Amino acid sequence: MLDFKVTLGIDSLLILLTIFFSLGLAVATWRIQQRNYSARVCLVLIVFTISLLALMFVLQQELTPWRNAVYTFISLQMLLGPLVYLYTQVQTQEAFKWQNRHLLHFLPVVVMATLWLWQQPLRESDPFLYSLVGNGAEEIENHRLIHKIGAWISLIAYSIASLHLLQPHVSNMKSKFSELSEVNLNWLKALSWSLLLMTLLGIVIDIARILGAALNFDGGNLQALGPLINIVLIIRYGLHQVDIFPKEVQGTLAEPETSTPIPDTEVPSQISEKKYLTSSLTSSDAARLWARVQSFMQCERVFLEPGLKISELAQQLDVSINHLSETINGYARLSFYDYINGLRIEEAEKMLSDPAQAHLSVTDIGYHAGFNSNSTFYTHFKKHLGQTPRQYRDNALVAAN
Repeated sequence: MLDFKVTLGIDSLLILLTIFFSLGLAVATWRIQQRNYSARVCLVLIVFTISLLALMFVLQQELTPWRNAVYTFISLQMLLGPLVYLYTQVQTQEAFKWQNRHLLHFLPVVVMATLWLWQQPLRESDPFLYSLVGNGAEEIENHRLIHKIGAWISLIAYSIASLHLLQPHVSNMKSKFSELSEVNLNWLKALSWSLLLMTLLGIVIDIARILGAALNFDGGNLQALGPLINIVLIIRYGLHQVDIFPKEVQGTLAEPETSTPIPDTEVPSQISEKKYLTSSLTSSDAARLWARVQSFMQCERVFLEPGLKISELAQQLDVSINHLSETINGYARLSFYDYINGLRIEEAEKMLSDPAQAHLSVTDIGYHAGFNSNSTFYTHFKKHLGQTPRQYRDNALVAAN
């Protein structure tokens, strides 16, 4: 049926194995039903796009007579940037909703694919022909400069846009979480940087070839193959990425169910009435809520729960997440993250200086205090007290003796 031979090299076989593995990953990702639907759609499409681009690379390498047709699908390079950007929006914007205008991000892919089909068959009169490379098998690239530039602009612009969205993300998460390891999206930042740097490297390679450098690959190949590296990031982190934004807990500023009266709390002088002018939370309600929070922490000691979220605390207090966040920020002058971890450090400090707890290791004390990783415990302890937990314990026990 075919009038040419198909010979798969080792590199093509490895790429095909990676493709099959990636597609299996996409199916597994889709089957995780508890995952945010929008996030699942984006992540599956990212993996599918990377796999399809790699497959197109193999086809245009191995099936030379099909190269012109295959290049139509190489336009999917311009799909990768928008998908990463939209996935970043899903993960960083609590109110994100799919809208028809989002389809405009995919329009350049259709335009470039249609443009390539319109250019067929390739001819000397092609208005998009630029004689930059003209040696034998690479003649086809003379017709693809505008496609390359389009892919460069798309990947650079969307990578930068994604990094821009991620820049304030950690600070925003500190208002909602006491532990950031599952929500910091560092892997997504690495993915965006990887796309950006690979694109810039591809531009350098193409410019070098235009200037006469004898290279066996070009920027287009790098853009098609390079993202396969990012499969490692998606496997290790993207597949296990939790839903970041909990649903708002609706509630009232009800009095705590306790027979012990809550003392009247005056609004500190540093808390301005203006802080609550744009909120449904009044300054007097905030003062009462702050007293409840402090009492609840002393009695229930919920800060010892690893991974405590502000949504969970708000549910236990039967109050709004936003009101609770405003109150902690206004009175403690700290984010929820720093407030809870500060209480944990105080607890660890007491345990480390207590001779009765000497049988516990420093790591055990960190876990008892509510930290779910040893590195996080050490980082926070040294930040608050200027020394490691082990140094603090040694000094405290020496002082006690």
